[in-house]
Amino acid sequence: MTFPSFYDAAPRLVLRDPLSEFLGAAEGGLIHYGYADAVRLAGHSCPTVAGPT
Repeated sequence: MTFPSFYDAAPRLVLRDPLSEFLGAAEGGLIHYGYADAVRLAGHSCPTVAGPT
């Protein structure tokens, strides 16, 4: 799946999840979460997906 290039312009969140680190799912327990990830989870891109909660 390809996304428009402006998706990369949105700030990325970096989350630390100790359980993911313990299970080996995320190196150092760090998960990098971007706009494209939010769109994949929601199934679409709209102001609700893009807006802060």
